[in-house]
Amino acid sequence: MSTRIKTIELFLALGFVATVGTQVLATNAHESDTMLEAQATTNYSLMAQGGEGTHGSEGTHGGEAAQGGEAAQGGEGGEGGEGGEGGEGGEGGEAATGTGNPDVDYMTVLGLMKGHLNAAQELIAAKNYVEAEPHIGHPVEELYANIETVLPQKGVKDFKPTLNQLHDLIQSAPESPEVQTLLDESQASIDGAIAAIPQEQRNSPEFVIGVMVEMLKTAATEYQAAIANNQFVEVVEYQDSKGFVDYADELYQTVAEQKSQTDPEGHKTITESLAELKTAWPSIEPPAAPIKEPGEVLGLVSQIEFSK
Repeated sequence: MSTRIKTIELFLALGFVATVGTQVLATNAHESDTMLEAQATTNYSLMAQGGEGTHGSEGTHGGEAAQGGEAAQGGEGGEGGEGGEGGEGGEGGEAATGTGNPDVDYMTVLGLMKGHLNAAQELIAAKNYVEAEPHIGHPVEELYANIETVLPQKGVKDFKPTLNQLHDLIQSAPESPEVQTLLDESQASIDGAIAAIPQEQRNSPEFVIGVMVEMLKTAATEYQAAIANNQFVEVVEYQDSKGFVDYADELYQTVAEQKSQTDPEGHKTITESLAELKTAWPSIEPPAAPIKEPGEVLGLVSQIEFSK
């Protein structure tokens, strides 16, 4: 087993210390989300700079990765802190976990962006524009800086302006038809950035499952952060985690057939664990009480990781 301290484990450890000894955790959903994503983003940032991925840049501080570890500067900014200024914190540790594989880290950041926008799409469909807004803001405010310098290296056109236009519009004219147009363009741009990864890797079960596991770890962290006293107190984090799990499942479907042929037992475990995991998120709005304890969610994610 890797000696690298996994982002989620570090977050959980620090979380207990912060809760008991200090008041470091954010006092509202916006700040807490930022702190979460900052951790992952920072790690990716350091990886991009050739630093120790897991160490982080103290991303958790600065809540917003971009702030904390100046991910944007570092080159591939990091993952969790989603680049941006902090605003909505980020993905709990969202992507940049410093896996040692730059393409896995890059794809994880993009996957987190997809998860955010997918959550926003569900909320927009329900005409819940207020809750959709932070999920549209996170990709550009907290994650984009993590890959900003990598995109031109991969021949990918800068799509930050589109993300910014979408974020501005969801705040100023949320019912405008142009919101959906820009949302579709943003999704297509992210897909284009994903397509820059060599096809051989994108079709590899090992690569795809590696990305999926990093996304699920982030989802588990967000899920835990959303709960207090057996209630969901941070709706944004709950929705973040749902978006990440749904997209991780979507990713797995692209290699599920291959996995079933080369590793039937592993495929069975992953399929069953994903199905069980998804029951924790029955809808985009959280249930009155958690269906699964954070420990159960972490356990299912671990089963998937050990089966990759």
